[in-house]
Amino acid sequence: MKVPYQYRGIMLLVLFIVVLPWVVWHFALHNTFITWRDCRYLARKLEVAESLPSKYQKPIKDYTNIPELILSGGLLDSLRRYISDRDVKVVGYEPQITEKQGSLELHVARITLDGNFKDLLRMTYTLESMPFCRLRSMGWTVYTDHRRKQKFLTLIIYVEQLIMESKI
Repeated sequence: MKVPYQYRGIMLLVLFIVVLPWVVWHFALHNTFITWRDCRYLARKLEVAESLPSKYQKPIKDYTNIPELILSGGLLDSLRRYISDRDVKVVGYEPQITEKQGSLELHVARITLDGNFKDLLRMTYTLESMPFCRLRSMGWTVYTDHRRKQKFLTLIIYVEQLIMESKI
């Protein structure tokens, strides 16, 4: 499109007045404004939450009365009881302490299970509903046993538990 020379100044003025502010808003300021608005909303919500009486706030979880399940083998025992009537086999169990800050310790267990898909999926559901441990990560792999020419499904699960040492 060729604009006659006499209208070129008007077109540039329209570009600077209309198009340039729209481009700046759309590509530079829009996300910043949304973030600022959300931050103000969350700050107001936090002020309201801090001003509530303590009976409306969630109680802080007491970690002193939680039984230690990962290093003591309690988790492994409960897994073995659960899989006694299923087609699942515990192949590996590696407990360790990954983090220690003051009196808090984070215990992590790497559990390797073999079996069919349905029973392994039920096992993950059971681990997700455990009250003192949290299922953090899992990975599914299929490997082939070359001697028997069979494929097996393996599930690697990472379970965490937060423990507070009692200083008596």
